[in-house]
Parts: sequence; C-alpha cells; structure tokens
Amino acid sequence: MVDLDPSQYGEVDRREVDPPVQVDAATWSPGGTLDWWVKERQQWLGRVRGPDGHQRWIRAADLRPKEREEDRS
Repeated sequence: MVDLDPSQYGEVDRREVDPPVQVDAATWSPGGTLDWWVKERQQWLGRVRGPDGHQRWIRAADLRPKEREEDRS
C-alpha cells in the first residue's frame, strides 16, 4: 500500500482518531495504533503504526478495535 498523507485529503474524506486507539488487523493479530482515516477510491483506509514503528494503511473492513484486558473476563 502506498504511503498516503491525510493532509492531502479534503475534510469530508479524512478523519483523525484522537486519541489514537489500538486495533487488530484482519489476521486478528496485533495491528498497532490507528490515528487517521482517509477515503481513497470509495473505501476508508486507516493509518496504523505497528509495533516496529512503521506506518501502513489498512482497509477499514480489515480492522477491529483491540480487545481490552478487562473485556476478556
């Protein structure tokens, strides 16, 4: 996936996640921290910073909120 710049999108096609939230990717393994949404070619993509510090863009359909420890009990 190409590196997208949220500032290059109009207000209607981007959403900042404030504060950023932990998410899991479609493999349901830890994905990282979601901090921006952008709409590209009619689909929403989330910018996620992984544990290695690298950012990547993941389709909204492939993201889920990270399950919190207190939700597991």
